[in-house]
Amino acid sequence: MKTRCCCSKRYLLVFSILLVSVGSIFMSVSLSSCSSPSVKNPLLLCADSLMETCPDSALSILESITCPQKMPRADRALYALLLTQARHKNYIALEDDSLIKTAVDYYGDKKKSLRAAKAHYYWGATYSEMGYTSFAVEEYLTAIRLMPVRDEFLAMIYDNLAECYERDELFDIAIGAYRQAYQILRGGSQQIYPLRGIARMCLLQNKKDSALVYYQQALDCALVEQDSSLIGALYHDLAMAYSEKKDYIQADKYVSKAIMIQGQDAVNVCLSKAQIMLNLNKLDSASYFYSKNVDQLDIYGKAVYYDGMYQIAKKRGEWKTATENIDAYKILYDSIQFITDNEELNRLMDKHQLEEHKRLLSEHTKMLIFSLITAFFLLMIICVFCFMWNDRKRKKRFIALQRELTQKRVDTMLLKEEEASESNKEDLDKKRSELTEQQIQLCISVLKTTDCYDQLEALEKATPKQLLAMRSLRKDIRSTISSAFVDVMMNLKERYPALTGDDIFYCVLSLLCCSKTVMMELMDATSDALKTRKNRIKNKMDTQIFDRVFGVDIQ
Repeated sequence: MKTRCCCSKRYLLVFSILLVSVGSIFMSVSLSSCSSPSVKNPLLLCADSLMETCPDSALSILESITCPQKMPRADRALYALLLTQARHKNYIALEDDSLIKTAVDYYGDKKKSLRAAKAHYYWGATYSEMGYTSFAVEEYLTAIRLMPVRDEFLAMIYDNLAECYERDELFDIAIGAYRQAYQILRGGSQQIYPLRGIARMCLLQNKKDSALVYYQQALDCALVEQDSSLIGALYHDLAMAYSEKKDYIQADKYVSKAIMIQGQDAVNVCLSKAQIMLNLNKLDSASYFYSKNVDQLDIYGKAVYYDGMYQIAKKRGEWKTATENIDAYKILYDSIQFITDNEELNRLMDKHQLEEHKRLLSEHTKMLIFSLITAFFLLMIICVFCFMWNDRKRKKRFIALQRELTQKRVDTMLLKEEEASESNKEDLDKKRSELTEQQIQLCISVLKTTDCYDQLEALEKATPKQLLAMRSLRKDIRSTISSAFVDVMMNLKERYPALTGDDIFYCVLSLLCCSKTVMMELMDATSDALKTRKNRIKNKMDTQIFDRVFGVDIQ
């Protein structure tokens, strides 16, 4: 009967877990359109929703994904971030930064966002676990800069940053980071951690009274929360603080409370108890606590054990035992010193590598800036050269046209002399027509070398509103056209003296194939006035010349 009941409870528990997981998946999918529009994989969204409450379940979901390299880029970046986060939360060592770099490259380091901050934070956590403290500090600082809000995650970044500073013995900077975390978490249950960090920094800076105050604040908060693991740890911390003050009675009081909560299997607490008993000259108790759990001690703990047993044997006058213990202690001390030297060497190499990386980055930045400036100046030189070459070419063209116009003037003078000598009239008319046509084409070419031609084209395409804005250019356009067509206008005036200046200008506009709108604008006349002027010109001019001038329909 009992077995059946247990089986029923087990099935009910499994069913409940499955129901919660399926519900989370559907909820994540339904919210994906508003929370993360670029990520489409429901498993990623489900893992993200379970990360804080059930990191082991999130890790299982992420590890069940096959072929993540075939995902879209946004999904692949989120997968890399979540998988690194899940491994970190499940205390799996982060031995390689290639995974998290996928997320870092995607989210960048320019725009503030929670995921960008998380990517750089977990990159820093990876560096920290790999022993690259300086690189970890750089990434933590970047993560702080990218955080869009002040929340518990930002406090966690400050807390980890403080640990890195503490590792490098930068206690003043570390305590500042712990205070930043405390300001964010102040009043909440999580404030215990930065308070404990501040107290530890005070103790390392020999500010024992301040350390006791902060440890007591953290203990009061832990007692309110009824967190037995933190209460035991804080009792131990207070015992160490009182021991530093040489108040061994209070130290014994708190270390005994720590042992009551954590149990006598707590290795470090038993060593602390033994040291306090030794300072109180209770040699039997000290020997008992030193020897307890000796097989579980690491190299540092064993060094403390042999040193303590040496002190006990020396006080008892057991010189042989004391000698054996001090010899064992010296062997362990040399090993510890070797490990410490290697760690210091690695730290210096890490710092050198960071400085070298910064130097290379600075040189690369300088080279890039120099290249951009050089390219800019080269481009400017090329542009100036092209402008000058084009301007020179335009001037040469203008000079050539002016020479041709001068030649046509000479040809016109010669033609007049031929008329005076009463030569063949048909040949003269033909030559005159050819010469006039050549002059017209030359004048048009000259006008094209000026800005006026572009202004005429702009007038052709302008709207009524734009025509009003360009009305101030009317005088300059008329002057430029008259200058370019001076030879044609003079010839028309000589052959047909009855034509007025406006009549001749109207003929020039017609030769330029200007639209009726442009003619009306430049001559400041109505459509009916232009029509009347055209009929009047027809009566003053030969039919052949009139057809040439007004041969194109005025639109």
